[in-house]
Amino acid sequence: MEREYALETYQKTAEEIRKRYRESLGPYLTERAKQLETLVKTSMDLLGERMGEMGKEYVSYLYLSVLKTDLLFHRSRLFAHALDVRWYLDEEPAETDIDAGDLLDPLYRLWDELTEAARGSAGAVNRYDVQNLVFEELKALDGMVSGILRWRLRDWEEKGIFSGITLAPCWMLKWGEYRDQTEMLVQTQRVEKEAGAWEKSLKKASRKPEAMVFGYWYQETCQGTRAKEIDMRFTVFESCRLQDLAFDHCNLEGSRFVGSHLRDCGFSGCGLQGADFTGCGLEQVSFEGADLTGAIFPAEAVPFLHLDADQLQTIQLKREEEA
Repeated sequence: MEREYALETYQKTAEEIRKRYRESLGPYLTERAKQLETLVKTSMDLLGERMGEMGKEYVSYLYLSVLKTDLLFHRSRLFAHALDVRWYLDEEPAETDIDAGDLLDPLYRLWDELTEAARGSAGAVNRYDVQNLVFEELKALDGMVSGILRWRLRDWEEKGIFSGITLAPCWMLKWGEYRDQTEMLVQTQRVEKEAGAWEKSLKKASRKPEAMVFGYWYQETCQGTRAKEIDMRFTVFESCRLQDLAFDHCNLEGSRFVGSHLRDCGFSGCGLQGADFTGCGLEQVSFEGADLTGAIFPAEAVPFLHLDADQLQTIQLKREEEA
């Protein structure tokens, strides 16, 4: 009974400590966005060297993780591994680790605060109770890191992030717990889909809202359809032809239209925050009522898009010589 009461009292104190931790974590990680990108690049370069030593080619699944075993010893390390198309049936994944610098410092400060708070319980609250709370907060850190890296790695090809690795036509990079809960950072599927795949995906999304998040369309012709209120965040259209399409109040945050041609398309009321239209052909495309905050457009195309004054103030321009 004494432990039950002590644990209940401790958890109230711990919740306040954890709340302060979460409030400080976002700004801390945002300030280290470039450092996070460098950690990914360094990890991929080392993985490439390891693959060369192993004679391993064409990996399809890449993972970056903070290991819970490292947390137990207050080590600051990032674990990376690469698997071929067999996924977890790959018996010889390429693996490496790097020093994560001060990335995990907030987590260890949290650990110290929670440990100090537990000392007033006369041993009723033990180190395993503290450990479990820290492990729960690792999920918050993983989620915030994933959110930052999704944006930092969108132009991975220009930055050469994965230049040291031989990648399969279809591959993905995830961040999160090793062989457990992970979040998508980058996905590439440079293969043509079967006929009617676009229409089938739209129908599936009407039943399963997240079905088109992180979608990838390569050299496809998508035409004559209407998508209404569909979640299509971070969808990529690479070298596609989009014609006579209506996107009505869809969430296209972070989407990319790499080298695609859009004709007679409408994005009425869509969320296109950070969308990238670099290198796109845009003919008779309407963005009426769309949120274009941070969206990137070819400078030469903007005069013909009929954007309103508010939209013009929030977009970014990219000139052809910069592309």
